Amino acid sequence: MTDRSLDLRLNRFPMKQGWDLLSLGQIALSRRYGAGAKARCLAFYFTAGGIRNLYATLPRSGTHWSLLGIALARDLAQGGEGNYDFVVDAWVARAGAVHTKLDWREPAGAWDSETDPAVIPISETRRMSVERRPGVLARPLLFHTHLPYYRLRYAGLASMRTAITLRSIYDSMESKYHKHQVLLGMGVRPTEYAGGPTEPPSEANEFHFPWDQQLDDDIEFYNSWGDALARHANTTLFRYEDLLTEPAHAHKALTDFWGLNVPYECLAEAFRRLSKEEMKKKLPAGSTDTTSRVTFRTPGAALTEARIAFIRERLERRLVHDFGYGFEWRKQKVAA
Repeated sequence: MTDRSLDLRLNRFPMKQGWDLLSLGQIALSRRYGAGAKARCLAFYFTAGGIRNLYATLPRSGTHWSLLGIALARDLAQGGEGNYDFVVDAWVARAGAVHTKLDWREPAGAWDSETDPAVIPISETRRMSVERRPGVLARPLLFHTHLPYYRLRYAGLASMRTAITLRSIYDSMESKYHKHQVLLGMGVRPTEYAGGPTEPPSEANEFHFPWDQQLDDDIEFYNSWGDALARHANTTLFRYEDLLTEPAHAHKALTDFWGLNVPYECLAEAFRRLSKEEMKKKLPAGSTDTTSRVTFRTPGAALTEARIAFIRERLERRLVHDFGYGFEWRKQKVAA
């Protein structure tokens, strides 16, 4: 666990650039990538493939829904059908995803959707493009990341048009815990799972959910991007609650910020198709037990008073930028 000041120092010269160089050195010495992939990684650090838009989102802040809505609206604007499918445990636009990840997997082409289902839309889009499937649109328009600013490896990061989406850390933690339970119930081992796969859930093991690490990751994200927001004029903030309450209006502002020129009426139609009831129709047998990507639950059920106290104590001790959410939990009427 880091202190308050370290999260900020890591964002700035010389520590940020030092970690960048160390990461490049690790790529150069890696046996995982061949010479061609290493050369692409080096070029990527300086060019980012020409993409200048970045979407930095706190985990469990509606990212997959948001990016899918933009992809459907873009398809509709190009005269497409604006349709999508449920693939394994992800939603995939038939015209392809609008995003990719700002990390070495992009230049190396190292997308492993079996260990990381979150990249299924990216890997499926690449597959559809290789197959020259009709209706698949051109290359990605933006990068997405859940990482803090200082963990991103691109020399021009400070000049990117970066939109940050946040939600309450309490709500994020509750949603993470719920997703963790759903995945285990599906027979899927979450990447952060620390216990034996056959051990039943109980109050004692809590599915071995890593409360400390997950909370520290959220605080790190808040502190790092709070510092970037204060220092970079081309960075702006969106709140999950606003995106969810008025999706067409909020995503119009978001896509205009990136210069994507997506018509409002296309966004309105896209997010109409992404209501929970409409998404449920896409699930096998309409069962919400088959995915962690759409949630029907009672907000507040996962956070006991002891967990709330644990989160509050950690926030009071480490959080630098609270973005107006404060240290207390103000339960939202909406959660996912």
